[in-house]
Amino acid sequence: MKVCPNCRTEYTDDGLQYCLQDGTPLLNSSNRSSNFDAESETVISPRKVEPIRFEPPSSFQNSRTNRETDQPLVVEREPKKSNTATVVALSVLGTILVSGLVGAGVWVYFGNKKTVAVANTNSTAPTRSSNASANNNQSANTNTNTNTNANANLAAPTLSPTPTAKPTINPEQAKNITGNVKDVVDDWKSAAENLDITSHLSNYADTVDYYNGGKVGVAKIRADKERAFSQYDSVNFNIDNLRVIPDPSGDKATTIFDKEWRFEGADKYSAGKVQQQLTLNKINGKWLITSEKDLKVYYKE
Repeated sequence: MKVCPNCRTEYTDDGLQYCLQDGTPLLNSSNRSSNFDAESETVISPRKVEPIRFEPPSSFQNSRTNRETDQPLVVEREPKKSNTATVVALSVLGTILVSGLVGAGVWVYFGNKKTVAVANTNSTAPTRSSNASANNNQSANTNTNTNTNANANLAAPTLSPTPTAKPTINPEQAKNITGNVKDVVDDWKSAAENLDITSHLSNYADTVDYYNGGKVGVAKIRADKERAFSQYDSVNFNIDNLRVIPDPSGDKATTIFDKEWRFEGADKYSAGKVQQQLTLNKINGKWLITSEKDLKVYYKE
């Protein structure tokens, strides 16, 4: 016989190791006297064990009492939930799934079998006719290619277009163009220094690519020049490093030079230096400015 040192419950089953009420390790009844001498001592379970609900027989329940209240202890057992419906549902679902897999496997197996049979039937066709057809097609293609090549060789050869020769100018022409451009620049500079707007504008074409304003008419250039010249009494230009680049056509040239200016008036002053570019075209036998812009600013005052 074994007894619980905590709740003093006695058990006749010597195979039990722990109390069914609180999980306390059981002791043999022979050690009861030595372990129950002191009422206040409590045996602590070496591990925490969840209490197990147990419904002992009615005769055993009635014989067990609470030491503190002397009232009979009643152990209630929660009603077990039935899992029958869940088990049945899972069984049916598993059966359906297995049946579906088996059916799919059978369908795939017989489908592949039919495909293999058809392929084997087609492959057993006589090959002599196929080889003969292939040989005939090859011969026909060879004859066709031969005839095509022969006809192509007999055709007149295609002549490639003759490249158009780019116009060029000889050194004498380049020298004349350079001299003409320099004369225009000198006249353009002198007219500005003399504040002669009419002579200054006579060196421009009717339409000019004017700085950042794009292509403008000569009237726009006149308004710009008159506004600038009217504010100063003295206009001076100094042109250095002038280069003329003739166009191979002989009707166009570009000149690049350093322009340093100094404008003085009663209450205004302006000075600076830029690298300027003028483009000239030969229009009706006269070289005229068709583009004016600054390439680089050295300084401004």
